[in-house]
Amino acid sequence: MADEEIQIKIQKLKIKMQKLNIKSIGLFIALLFLGGTFFSPPVSAQTDEGALNLVTSPIPISLITEPGSTVSAQLRVKNAGTKTETLQIGLMKFGAYEEEGKPKLVDREKGDDFFDWVSFSQNSFDVAPNEWKAISATINVPKDAAFGYYYAITFSRAQKETVSGPRQTAIVGATATLVLLEVRVPNAKREVEVLEFSGDHKFYEFLPVTFTVKLKNKGNVHVAPRGNIFISKGKNKDLAIVEMNPEKGNLLPDSNRIFEAKWIDGFPLYSPKIENGKEIHDTKGNLVYNLKWDFSQTHKLRWGRYTANMLLVYDDGKRDQAIEGKVSFWVIPWRIFGGSLIIALLALVGLRSTVKNLWRKISK
Repeated sequence: MADEEIQIKIQKLKIKMQKLNIKSIGLFIALLFLGGTFFSPPVSAQTDEGALNLVTSPIPISLITEPGSTVSAQLRVKNAGTKTETLQIGLMKFGAYEEEGKPKLVDREKGDDFFDWVSFSQNSFDVAPNEWKAISATINVPKDAAFGYYYAITFSRAQKETVSGPRQTAIVGATATLVLLEVRVPNAKREVEVLEFSGDHKFYEFLPVTFTVKLKNKGNVHVAPRGNIFISKGKNKDLAIVEMNPEKGNLLPDSNRIFEAKWIDGFPLYSPKIENGKEIHDTKGNLVYNLKWDFSQTHKLRWGRYTANMLLVYDDGKRDQAIEGKVSFWVIPWRIFGGSLIIALLALVGLRSTVKNLWRKISK
């Protein structure tokens, strides 16, 4: 991709990102169910008995400060149950778990002095049914602090049970809000490398095409790369644009993370099978797909060789840096082509028979 074209696309991305406030470093808000599953919408926690039902605010919070400063954040939790609950706040840390962006929640370990920086306006409190409770978290950052610190602030019953494992600690029936704190210092390093950019197949009959990018954060501060995949066919440039990492998921220091994006703008289209509002999976846990024929979208029939150019942008603390990737793939709707060929052959045979019969009549 030519330098001028890259710069033009970076400017387009910057305009789009400014509208979405991407210049602020993203925070992910999460729910921790049994087993520690991580989600980003409005979150809740519920015990097996169904007695505890908590909801935390989905509003993203990002904390950026300087060494020797104090920074605060408002935490909100709602009791969505039917009786008053006595809750307590807990503090854990998190790191990267595998490459799908799931956090690994861990208890305080030796040397984790940054736990001592945090205090709350209340450590335990009562919450009535359907009541929102606001708690202030204050972090007193020492002068020798630097780079990133990653907290998991938990809400649970005052009498809680925990289950421990070799990889992480899960709090039964609790929500966890993940907080990313950046302490800005001159020697902060932000550097992202593309380890792999690919599609899930080389050949497709119909869309969707799933793109996967594996990134490595070689720096010492979390970053949130974001951008687009520009899909072209021959001289037809950028006939489709697929957004990558719209949730502003963060890439933690010295870790890898895989992001996915799907190109679904096609006819016909494989879509997940839905029953009773839920996606259906087979016995192996894979999604079950149905082929949908929306004939109002026939102009979106995809065929031929396509090229996907990925352009992501992240802030290195001084300027926007671009990272790129490129992959090619084929879309061959063989059933449509095969059916069209059969129809054409039948029409040709019928025309030949008609002409032959007509010639016989003329020749008599």
